[in-house]
Amino acid sequence: MNNERRRQIAERRAQIPRAYRGIYDRAVNGRSLRAAVNAQCLECCSWQRKEITLCSDAGCPMHRVRQDKEIPQRPHSARDKQLECTKSVTGRLWAG
Repeated sequence: MNNERRRQIAERRAQIPRAYRGIYDRAVNGRSLRAAVNAQCLECCSWQRKEITLCSDAGCPMHRVRQDKEIPQRPHSARDKQLECTKSVTGRLWAG
């Protein structure tokens, strides 16, 4: 990494809320494509996570890859997970 890039990264990192510096670090180090998407969306939304879910910029290249558009609830048990899988495959929830 050249000195100019290091300087720019350090400047930008200093302006990022501490809670999001790890995401930014993974993104600029090229270790995670997901971190790059998350960091870009967070930066665009002034580091306000809730604003990402409210984003309506359909022209943004990240719009289709954002998984935070609708935050699904995690299944609590194996049975719930099985029902969730059934729901996603059929579009309906089958009880058995």
